[in-house]
Amino acid sequence: MGGLLALSVSLIASAPTELSANPFFVGRFDGLLGGPLDDRPFALYWNPARLDREGVALDLHLGVISRQGSYDRVPDPDSTAEEAAVNGGLATTSALGALPSLAAQWGQRLSGAWRLGLGGGVYIARAGTADWDRHPDAPSEYPGAYDGPQRWSALSTSMLLLNSALGASVGYGPLSVGVSLNHVRGNLSTAKAANADKTDELVDPDGNLKEGRIFLDNATGQGFHVGAGAALQLDRFELGVSWRQPVIYELKGTSYIIFGAQESKANAKIPLQVAGSLMSSLAYQLNDSLRLRVEYERQNWSIMDQQKIVSLDNGEDLLVLDRQFKDTNAYRLRADYALSEGFRLHAGLSFEEGTTDEAYHEAGLAEHDQLEGGLGVTVALSDKLELHSAFLWQHFFDRVVTQSAQTPSTNGAYTDNRQYLTFDLTWRFGAGAQRSAAAPSEPSQTREEAP
Repeated sequence: MGGLLALSVSLIASAPTELSANPFFVGRFDGLLGGPLDDRPFALYWNPARLDREGVALDLHLGVISRQGSYDRVPDPDSTAEEAAVNGGLATTSALGALPSLAAQWGQRLSGAWRLGLGGGVYIARAGTADWDRHPDAPSEYPGAYDGPQRWSALSTSMLLLNSALGASVGYGPLSVGVSLNHVRGNLSTAKAANADKTDELVDPDGNLKEGRIFLDNATGQGFHVGAGAALQLDRFELGVSWRQPVIYELKGTSYIIFGAQESKANAKIPLQVAGSLMSSLAYQLNDSLRLRVEYERQNWSIMDQQKIVSLDNGEDLLVLDRQFKDTNAYRLRADYALSEGFRLHAGLSFEEGTTDEAYHEAGLAEHDQLEGGLGVTVALSDKLELHSAFLWQHFFDRVVTQSAQTPSTNGAYTDNRQYLTFDLTWRFGAGAQRSAAAPSEPSQTREEAP
């Protein structure tokens, strides 16, 4: 019991609260301008084919993220009244934080209609923490009850994937293609309550505490993935297509396990699967002021079927987390309206399918279908400096789970809402600087002047 209390205190003290997002996507670079047609420095992320815009540019991105979520757990039907009172009820989580990223771009006209573009940057596209509110009024004879009913799914989780990327593009006339190479360093810590028999019973027949803890601390790893894209501009139409490679990072750290009176420590590893994606966007310039964009994205999240914390010492499965994620589709509509040469308004609406099947939904890594709406503005602060800011509200449809396949079960009601406030400050020098302040209807200078 003393070990359980000590570990619980350690978890509470170390749990980060900067932000929350699952499966941890926070890469809203360029706000409502982001996507396969983005020709700013963060084209490095969205579509490296668009790096060929002439001139030199530097983009400093800041994303502010907020989340509010809840889980009202329904205990197992076989629970005693005492177990139901401790293991059921409402758990809530909220967080607020900010993440910076940086990207640079260089584009040059070559002979004839040929163009060359290069880009580089350091950015955070996937990160997150979840730290749930505690229950200080819980019965003291059950120390785990202090952590709330969601503890059987997630006590706390923190993850960060830091990307260092380089990209290049080649263009000829209206067509351009590009590739990017990303080095990613990942860090993950996660903890949950656990019984050896996978139930949520509080005590054994002899009255001894059953509830324990599994804590994976500071698991780290690194890997590479590539991206590629193409873009085409024809008069009033623009088309962009981009692809990102799926990747599985193997993160290694230290696992601490408590079952009853038994405590152990092991070197451990866990796979972190990140889906690849295929994105496409079509834009049409209705008139000198208004441009419409439609976008489609498919992500292959079915690569995440299970996550296992495995001992590196003896190969034993320390914890098996069923995910059974599904491939997803997303549909987005964007509009850009130029009030003047240096002032633009933006709006967007999106629908995206959830990754998580109802039977495997839980209070940790899980998402239901979602709607997202946003408004933004782009202001030319000078002939070389531009600010783009956007606010996006992401609403996940409420979900009630009645036939959970998780052990212990995760039946209950879930809510989730997230908000993103983005700022992108872009310095642009050289031939492409004037384009920065122009209305979106103006063709890219590199293409307009190409013979």
